[in-house]
Amino acid sequence: MPAARVALAASSLFAIWLDPAEPQRHVAATYSLLFTYVLYSLAILPFAWRRHTARHFGLATHLVDVAVFSLLQVVTLGPSSPFFVYFVFSVCCGALRWDRRGTLATAALVFVCYLVMGAWMVRTLPPGAFEWNRFIIRAVYLAVISTLLLFLGHHEIRLRAEIERLARWPPVADADPAAVAARLLAHAASIVGAQRSLAIWEDDDEPWIHAASRSASGSTLVRLAPDDVTPAVAAELESAAFWCVDARTGNRIVRVVNGRAVVEAWPSPIHPRLLSQLGSFGIISAPFETDRVRGRVFFSEAGTPAPEMIPLTEVVAREIGATIDQALAARRQRSLAAREERLRVARDLHDGVLQSLTGIRLELQALAAADAVEPARDRLLAIERALAIEQRELRFFIDGLKPAAIGAAARSLDDALTRVRERIAMQWKVPVSIRVAPQTRVPGDDEQAVASMVHEAVVNALKHGEPSRVAVDVHADGGAVRIVVTDDGHGFAFEGRHDHRTLVQMNACPASLRERVESLRGNLIIESSRTGTRVEISLPVESAVLQRL
Repeated sequence: MPAARVALAASSLFAIWLDPAEPQRHVAATYSLLFTYVLYSLAILPFAWRRHTARHFGLATHLVDVAVFSLLQVVTLGPSSPFFVYFVFSVCCGALRWDRRGTLATAALVFVCYLVMGAWMVRTLPPGAFEWNRFIIRAVYLAVISTLLLFLGHHEIRLRAEIERLARWPPVADADPAAVAARLLAHAASIVGAQRSLAIWEDDDEPWIHAASRSASGSTLVRLAPDDVTPAVAAELESAAFWCVDARTGNRIVRVVNGRAVVEAWPSPIHPRLLSQLGSFGIISAPFETDRVRGRVFFSEAGTPAPEMIPLTEVVAREIGATIDQALAARRQRSLAAREERLRVARDLHDGVLQSLTGIRLELQALAAADAVEPARDRLLAIERALAIEQRELRFFIDGLKPAAIGAAARSLDDALTRVRERIAMQWKVPVSIRVAPQTRVPGDDEQAVASMVHEAVVNALKHGEPSRVAVDVHADGGAVRIVVTDDGHGFAFEGRHDHRTLVQMNACPASLRERVESLRGNLIIESSRTGTRVEISLPVESAVLQRL
């Protein structure tokens, strides 16, 4: 801007020297004013280029510019002045210095100066000499140029806000993949200005595709088979970013090729299953790929985006890919650390507690084989059998701590609950029945947790309810595994049926059982009366959740 001021003043001085026909009046004053303004521009040039100048230096020079330009208009026939472009220069300077506020304030000031100059010229010029047509046309020029600069300022502010949001990209600090995906998509959608967002990706170590979606109704993170959404976009568009005007009809898509927006026709650019989550209006999509993951992000309901939104979406997609890659690396590091810790615990249990239990069993067997009375021998043998069962469970627990490659083979939920019933039968004389419905499956990592919950619920009933029988029923129910434990004891201290939230507020259920249920994102309901208790535990099954997308 300082150099532009010097160039503008010098070129104007050269122009009137080259064409003496302008100005026709006040020639000496015009030359003097322009020459003085050139010297002034050169004098302030070093100060304007300094990084640190006086606080109001820019405002002072701006006001001087407007005053000088107004004088030049007055001495050169006003509406017919060849220096009208100086007013446009002033408005541009205001826009560059102070954005929209500078544009609006400068335009108002220049317009007032132009009107005052016109009123003065009408009074001083001979009748009929004032060019009203040119005066009105140039006033309209000022209004149009100022409006365009206001829109340009608004556009620049929006771009600056987008850059700032990119700079504030959320870090990966949460171990929950669903929370990370929801935060990423929400932030990315705010940058692009979309109402819905969807990201799909796969990594080299897993055989499925992850799909995270976000809309006004919430966010989801699911896993899909590769065939469910492959190909996500048309084969020719796999490596391209594009904006789809209407994805259902697929009449037009816009791509940026060699820096130019190219409009092309595609019959079905996006997979129909993805469209069911995105809608069909204003979809922008871009791919991403890192060393570990590759995928694509979609944004929909983004209005009518300009072509420059496509490169912005590419940048956002790369950030999403990098963040997912970082989250996977962090999760693998935590998994390795947890695996090492589990191996350490398994070794300690095997070399410590398990060996001690083995020694105790041998001592009990020796005592039972000695010349003891019959009742004592039976009790010792019963204790030895109970220790054998606990020893076997401890071995299973140690194997479960080991990584899958060296741990014991997976066992069914029915087998795990059968062992629970055997353990309870060795310690309690109350009949306990456990029934697992066919086709009831839980992830392998959760089998031990389900067995522990059943064990704890049954033992709580036996210890506190004094029932004559306990029944456990495990079955699949609408995408969840439901565990129902009933007994005919005297129940809890309260009566009635209470859901999970109420039980937490009342603090009226076993804390450890509640914590186990919450750790698996489950739900607990207890119905208690003087004639018995019914404990219902509902756990979501991941394979059922996958069908939501």
